[in-house]
Amino acid sequence: MRLRTLHLVDGESTGGTLKASGIAKGKDILPWKDALYSGPVRAGLSLQQLSRLRSRFWTNGKKSDEFRQRNAQLSSWRGFGEVVLWFGATSICQLSLAQILTWFSKHDLQGRRLSLVTAYGGTLRPEQLLAPYQARTRITGDQTRLATRLWNAFTSASPMRMQRLLQTDLRPLPEFRDVINELLQEYPGRYDGLSRLERKLLLAIASMGSATAAFAIVSVIQRICVGDTLLFDMLRRFVSAPAPLLTFAEPFTGKLDSWMFNGAKLRLTPMGKRVLEGKEDHVALNGIDRWIGGVHLLGRKIVWRWDERKNRIVRISGRA
Repeated sequence: MRLRTLHLVDGESTGGTLKASGIAKGKDILPWKDALYSGPVRAGLSLQQLSRLRSRFWTNGKKSDEFRQRNAQLSSWRGFGEVVLWFGATSICQLSLAQILTWFSKHDLQGRRLSLVTAYGGTLRPEQLLAPYQARTRITGDQTRLATRLWNAFTSASPMRMQRLLQTDLRPLPEFRDVINELLQEYPGRYDGLSRLERKLLLAIASMGSATAAFAIVSVIQRICVGDTLLFDMLRRFVSAPAPLLTFAEPFTGKLDSWMFNGAKLRLTPMGKRVLEGKEDHVALNGIDRWIGGVHLLGRKIVWRWDERKNRIVRISGRA
């Protein structure tokens, strides 16, 4: 009897398209939904322990079992003859791929095939999935080992392990290079305290005019494939900071943490302009409370900074 194939996909969109294509039935499709670039991803935790941590993060502490069904479906993998991973080149996809391959590295596949489709199915039509599916490749030992190294570096309490990875052979999974660079550039900039995405948001507002709707700003930045939740939260923090970098261009009476904020029109404050010009430091002014994998950036004195001029993370003495 031919064994079924389990398909792990990067989200509901790819899952729906995969089902519509006829390649897989819904019960054999497992969406791996967790934007790992946001919130704590601590080292040394089992899948169940990390899932509880991630669930509490996404539900503001209200639930710890949001990933229970996902994990239960994953645990059924031994009932399948092949497991196919559908993960494209985006950061969210590649971090999920690293997590999953690290998890599978601790299990004996017993002859089962573990395969990779590198196309991002969420942007394709059902009939366009067949070719990348037929071109899927078997996961190699080199790929699994590299994925495990990235996962261990990402969950480390220091960014230096990720930075050192850039000096190693990344050819087994070449998309990792862009992922690592993007993650490192999310550390506060050495000269203005802004991360890569924060700076892009402020620059977008500066270029789009004096009164720009939050959703319009986010829609521009989303082209670089990050979730809108992270971007809207950044805009909210700019508005509510002790030294605001943004303010409302028109009266806003809705709740800051609600969907109503999406339509709010924003403009740069004089302080926002000074930060963009590198004359003030956003973190020194307003502090930070953000996780990047296993690193918790907290307070107004951050040791690790991204140095644009040196194109690497630097440790700033005197900020500890």
